[in-house]
Amino acid sequence: MTVQKFEEKYGDKGGINKLTELRSLLFTQKYIANHFGVTKERARQWILEFFGEPYNPIADRRDAIMLNMVDFAKNNTKRQFDLAFRGTQYYREVLSICIEQKIYDTI
Repeated sequence: MTVQKFEEKYGDKGGINKLTELRSLLFTQKYIANHFGVTKERARQWILEFFGEPYNPIADRRDAIMLNMVDFAKNNTKRQFDLAFRGTQYYREVLSICIEQKIYDTI
C-alpha cells in the first residue's frame, strides 16, 4: 500500500501521521489496529511496509518506564520512591541504578 492510498482510506482516522504518532509513542499493535479498524496482523504489515522494520515496543517501553522512575528518584526522597514503586516490576533494578548513580545511599 502506498502512503497516498493509506491517506485516502484512513485519512479520516489521522492517516499516516496518526500511524507514525502511535508508533513513536509506543502504542501496541493491537491499539493501532483498533484505532484504524483493522486486524493486528494488518497493523504489523503496515509498520513493516512503511517503516522498514518489525515493531516491538516492549523494550523501548521498559526503558522509558525505568528512565521515568530514575527521574522521579532524582526529585523525591527514597521514602517517596518506595511508596510510589515498591512492588512494581522494575523497582529493584531501578533502585540499584539509583544507588549506582548516588541518588540514594543504600537499599
